[in-house]
Amino acid sequence: MMRVRISNIGGITSPLDIDLSKGVNVYTAPNAYGKTSLSRALVSMLTTEVKPEDLLNVFADSGYIEVRYNDKEYYRRIKRVKNKLAENAKLIMDDKRALLLSYFSPENKLLNQILGGQEQIEWFISSTSEIEKVKQLKMNVDERLKILKEEHEELKSKYKDAVTIQAEIRSIENEIETLKKETESDRLINSTTQSISVTRQNKLAELNSKIEQKKKELLDLQTKHTRLELDIQQKESMITPEIKKIFEDQLNEINQELQRKSALRNETEIGIRVLERVMDEIKDAEKNHLDTCYVCGSHVDPEIWRTRIDVISEQLRMRQNSFESVKKEIDELTRKKDEITRKLAEFENIRNEVVKLKTKKQELLNRMEMVKEQIGELERQKREMEDRFNKNSEVIRVTGPENAVTKRINELMNKKSQLEYELANLGIPASTLNKIKEKEKEIEELEAQSQELQREYIRRLSVAKEEFTKIANSLMRELEFNLEAEITPDFQLVVKRNGTLMDLRKLSSSERTSLALILVVTAIKSYFKTPFFIVDESFMTFDQRRFQKLVNYLSGLTDYIIITRSDENVSLVKEEKAETEVPPSQ
Repeated sequence: MMRVRISNIGGITSPLDIDLSKGVNVYTAPNAYGKTSLSRALVSMLTTEVKPEDLLNVFADSGYIEVRYNDKEYYRRIKRVKNKLAENAKLIMDDKRALLLSYFSPENKLLNQILGGQEQIEWFISSTSEIEKVKQLKMNVDERLKILKEEHEELKSKYKDAVTIQAEIRSIENEIETLKKETESDRLINSTTQSISVTRQNKLAELNSKIEQKKKELLDLQTKHTRLELDIQQKESMITPEIKKIFEDQLNEINQELQRKSALRNETEIGIRVLERVMDEIKDAEKNHLDTCYVCGSHVDPEIWRTRIDVISEQLRMRQNSFESVKKEIDELTRKKDEITRKLAEFENIRNEVVKLKTKKQELLNRMEMVKEQIGELERQKREMEDRFNKNSEVIRVTGPENAVTKRINELMNKKSQLEYELANLGIPASTLNKIKEKEKEIEELEAQSQELQREYIRRLSVAKEEFTKIANSLMRELEFNLEAEITPDFQLVVKRNGTLMDLRKLSSSERTSLALILVVTAIKSYFKTPFFIVDESFMTFDQRRFQKLVNYLSGLTDYIIITRSDENVSLVKEEKAETEVPPSQ
């Protein structure tokens, strides 16, 4: 026995307290009485994918769902505090597959796809068999691989720069050695003050050129920073909490309207079917010239059947027009819902872009500070050089050319020191090369891991595909469907009748609904243990005998089956298994 207590959840505004027996439980109630709310409440005990805002009645400040299952208490208790929802929960399980594999209703994603004639079901096999975890693991590996390759390219660039600097340092060392030898030679005696002056001007010109380049680089960075700041401000103005709340409120309103319209559509469709059955009976009565009413047994003039046909035809036409009108409204609401959902996704994308832009902004600021420090260092070298030249100008004129060589050596030594500093920041080429090799080895290992995960994903998906095909076809034969299902290598659902390929859209609504339910049951049998399974029977169009077989089959897979039906009376009935029970295939 499973005890269920619900209050202020969806359309259930008065406390609901019911006991579900193991086996098949049929819950009947009028339309808009809370059948869907009961179903959603039960499913919410299996997954947090059903959010508190999807459960609590919009006019209530608190609500709860309490389930006693296998002598243990489970619950979701929700309170509205300052326009925010707080929840205390203990779930039977938390598996997002429950939305697909524990509740079969017009909201079921697979059912909507099959009814729409869409044949690609890789997502369904992957998610229900949890193979998607392998795919997610591969995506994580690929993301790490991307980062490693970027780091590898950065190390290669540093290695190239470090080798170039090392070559410059060796060139400077060779020039210094040459100048030292020239200092010892008499040939330097004839050097003139003019050559020293030229050397000084050349060095100062070189420093001035570097300073101007760095200032230009700083100006370019500042311009980029300004543009980036404006871009961030513009994007932040597009993702305020007020805008997001507007979208979320609109989405909640559309969901509520969709729920109401779906109930109206189902009610209208049931009315159409009733009128169609009455029309068939009256046409048979007219054809056979019956003079007795098949409802009350009273005498009827056979000529009156034609009048009744006309009246019911008019009623049927009005109901069908109403049905089409409601259907168009649902399609329009669905389109609006998709549009708002897309806008919310764009909202999140912009927010992620802002985070990336702020990171880039900080990188620009760091680079600007580094360039400022480099400018300061170059200007300091320039001042020191000018001071030394001013102090030693007289000496140069008195002592001759020896000082010109010494100055050049000092300049080369300063340049060497600057290059050695840059080399220290980049890293010794040999050390960098070792890091490059380590990165290459790690990249090679991750690439192999990514390929193996891809192979494992395809292998598991293929095994699951074969399992789905085997069980689904076995179940369709047991249910006496004149159909065969096949899943192609690219995971398209293919259906054949007597060996002839059938377009899903050419199948009847009953056959497509049955096919979707069979795929769900196949997934439950193979991969998912659910404590209960809920079926909204209001939209089911196939015969009761076949439906009962499916229900009996489900009884072998789960403890509780809850079937919701539209009826003027509210009741919960334990339904015994029919004699046509089909045992689950082994």
